[in-house]
Amino acid sequence: MSDWLRSVAEVLPLPQRAVAPYTLGEAVAELGAYARATDVAKWGSRDVTNHRQSLRDEIEAQSEPLGNRLAATIAPLLDDMRDDRDRAAIVVAASRFGEAWHSDAAVRDAFRDLCNTAQRPRVTTVELRRLSAIVASQVGPAAHGYFSPLTNAADALINTEKDVARRRDAPMRGPLTEERRLEIAEEALLASPVGHVTVWAVYDRAMVSGMRAAVGPIVFLRPEWALPNAFDYELNEFPERDELREIRQDVRWLDDLHVESLKAENRLALARVDLGERQVAGAIEEAKRRIDAVLSIAVEAGGVSWQSVGTAAVMLDGKVRESSLGLALGGSSTSGDDYGVGVTAEVLASVADQLGDALKRGPMPEQLIEALTSLREARMTDHRDVIFYDARRVTPRVATALQDHAMELLASVLEVTPNRMATALARREALAQADRQTLGGLMGPFNAAWSREHHEMRRELERAISHYSAGFLVVSVAKAVALRDEIRELPMSVLQRADLEDAIAISTDPGRERQLLEGSWRETTVLRARHRRARNAINHGLPLSPTTLGSVRRYSDETSSAALQIALTWFKNGESGAALLEREERAWTERMARIDNGESWAAEKARDEASFSSE
Repeated sequence: MSDWLRSVAEVLPLPQRAVAPYTLGEAVAELGAYARATDVAKWGSRDVTNHRQSLRDEIEAQSEPLGNRLAATIAPLLDDMRDDRDRAAIVVAASRFGEAWHSDAAVRDAFRDLCNTAQRPRVTTVELRRLSAIVASQVGPAAHGYFSPLTNAADALINTEKDVARRRDAPMRGPLTEERRLEIAEEALLASPVGHVTVWAVYDRAMVSGMRAAVGPIVFLRPEWALPNAFDYELNEFPERDELREIRQDVRWLDDLHVESLKAENRLALARVDLGERQVAGAIEEAKRRIDAVLSIAVEAGGVSWQSVGTAAVMLDGKVRESSLGLALGGSSTSGDDYGVGVTAEVLASVADQLGDALKRGPMPEQLIEALTSLREARMTDHRDVIFYDARRVTPRVATALQDHAMELLASVLEVTPNRMATALARREALAQADRQTLGGLMGPFNAAWSREHHEMRRELERAISHYSAGFLVVSVAKAVALRDEIRELPMSVLQRADLEDAIAISTDPGRERQLLEGSWRETTVLRARHRRARNAINHGLPLSPTTLGSVRRYSDETSSAALQIALTWFKNGESGAALLEREERAWTERMARIDNGESWAAEKARDEASFSSE
């Protein structure tokens, strides 16, 4: 089997819990949604024109990663959107583009572009991830999850012939050649089951008035009544009884729910949502969204939030399509989180050391306190308080709005303009992105080492070039470069070797490092503009897709956290906000100056480490 097939299989599935990728398809959809929502009379106003320009820039930036085949297919459709003065024409063109983007032909083109690129010498993970993100975008909601078409396609590329045949539930036609693997992978990518979809889900801390309550297509059942009637005896008839009996064998958690619901301490509800004709992909998320909308009315009226236990089953045309493995109660209110308590204690001790003297001098300014409160609340999207201690979860939209509010407060505290602070933080994020890519490449040969053959020097080399400090991995670029020949001897995949060589080149060649930094800055500039559009959409009620919002969440998290650290440094040391931002800006200019002088990153780090050792 060719190494490039393994590389494609490695990058094709989305990482676990990854947000939906933002690609050209999402950029064009954003433009179309904005055009539909904007009044014709305002289409030429200054604010709208600026927003349109930002979207045009976004579309141009997202067009760059396209492979040759896909670019040739959609080029005429992109041409139709270059002149956006006619609002109605843009709406039509964006809709036409969306249909083409998700078409079978476009998915095939994007997948073949990914495969062709993977066959190039020394291609890196970063390059392949950009192309695999396009495929994920085209597949849509089905791209997420363990059993997604992306995962199935990846398996078809690398699994044994026996496993491929078993997964397809059909005998193989001829030998499993590389071309045949590609055909099977394409079939998996284009598989999009559609039919009558029903979702069953379980909620904790819940009670149904009576035994059964129907709210449109949603039915709530008391499991301590419904399941005994379905499984044990037939005292009471209800519409869903036969269905529960039929799916019992495939939905194993129903028996667990049967047992748990009869315990006096449990308050559980079983929900059934009829979603009608649709794709299976994203059905659970859509069902929970509808349930939450109904429950929100109850909460607004003085009720309490039900807690989803994360257990669900999806039916397609009356047959179970997918189901959770088991029933896990108490996930949102688990006690005994010793790790979390320990970490909190360590953080509080650090805060006492860092800010104790400053707090003795006087209280924090009101704006800083408000910013801290806002950012704490913004973290409640998937924070430990939410996972373990039943804290209220906030939506990504609310979290982004809170972070935007906090950034304005912090700019006020530092007595700088929000734009200057945002620019300084964008420079910082561009540097961080470049560093993450390079350090990730240097550490690649040590990742998932358990899955490769043993090498007696691996652990020794890993300790030589990296260590943990305050819970963070610290990598020595200088030592990694000095030991590059030894690291090259380690067993690793072709893709990891390409990433390693790319990282070594960045660390030793100032020209290559400049290229990386300039590319990182371009990407960060586009991301910053998208983040601004997302904030405006939230503040002004403009269209904002979950994918667009998800694509800026990390940037919003990172920049708001950095701004808070700068403000806390200001409070601790009393330096001016302008001076602290100048320090952030200087990190970029000094790095570019060092590159201009022909000194490599590795040489600089070696000099710094030598100086530190001599002190």
